[in-house]
Amino acid sequence: MTQKPLDKSVMMEAVDAVEIHGSVTQAALHLGIPRNTLQNRIARAKQEGVQPFKVRYEENKGLEIPILPDEEISADELIDRMTDSFQRRKRAKEHRKWINVKAKSNDPICLAFLGDPHVDDNGCDWPTLRRHVEIIKNTEGMHGCSVGDQHNNWVGRLARLYSKQDTSAQQAWLLVEWLIKAIDPLILIAGNHDMWTGAGDPVKWMRSPKNIYEDWQAKVRISFPNGTDTKIFAAHDMAGHSMWNQLHGQMKAAKFTGDADLYISGHKHTWALSQIELPSHNRTPWLARARGYKFMDEYATVKGYEEQNYGHAIGVVIDPEAESQVNRMTCFADLEQAADFLKWKRSKKS
Repeated sequence: MTQKPLDKSVMMEAVDAVEIHGSVTQAALHLGIPRNTLQNRIARAKQEGVQPFKVRYEENKGLEIPILPDEEISADELIDRMTDSFQRRKRAKEHRKWINVKAKSNDPICLAFLGDPHVDDNGCDWPTLRRHVEIIKNTEGMHGCSVGDQHNNWVGRLARLYSKQDTSAQQAWLLVEWLIKAIDPLILIAGNHDMWTGAGDPVKWMRSPKNIYEDWQAKVRISFPNGTDTKIFAAHDMAGHSMWNQLHGQMKAAKFTGDADLYISGHKHTWALSQIELPSHNRTPWLARARGYKFMDEYATVKGYEEQNYGHAIGVVIDPEAESQVNRMTCFADLEQAADFLKWKRSKKS
């Protein structure tokens, strides 16, 4: 069998490591590779005539110039690394086309989608948020979810706005962690304010492995033992805007894809609910937008936007054993009403 070509820099690294550390064993430990692998590289280096750095010289007009090892990886090594990275990223993306969640029973459940919390904002409606958190924690079969913007997370030129709120950036993260731990979300979306943090997002360490945490959007399929499934398309926002229809983005997504039973978002600090029928896709999806908890919004005041009073969160009750598809899902702008409806639904099975 023909040996795979070995990059010269790899062979040079092998013979140099032995020269520096005095033995194959110590050199292998330093490089973090098996001893046999290093021995094979040294053998290949001898075949190719690769010498240790002490004797690697080039002559230039009577001077012997040392050929020093390069601190950068070779093109071949870089290409191999980027190939592996692409394959890993592609595999991760494929598994997120629809994230499969399995229900253990056919009992009705409720997904409580909190609108943008902005927990550190002076205008955060904490009385309502605390009440909703308690409903989620104390209602059997109810699962907390969030469509993003857990806090203001001011960055760049917007960081000046911290001077207009009572909570510090440090306190904001404390409140975000409290909220995530309190609702233990099934679906947790990172909105634009959350994504401003960049690669070092603390929420990735705050959440648990059972919390589905995705940037901007997540597609989740909940499969029940009776063979039915419910497909949720949750996003911080959906493309498309109309002054006449607060659900324009959701309608657009439903018309173009037709593959979900619920299209829900937040972001615009308004709420709306609608159920439609798509005969061509044999679905009767709900379109929803959660208002969130931020009141007394200076930006909204300056722009002349009306401030709504309801729809902080949207309760989505799913009954996998409903006789008709149109009754399989029911949405509420009042989380307490959603909890009462869920309890009634579950009591019918007992």
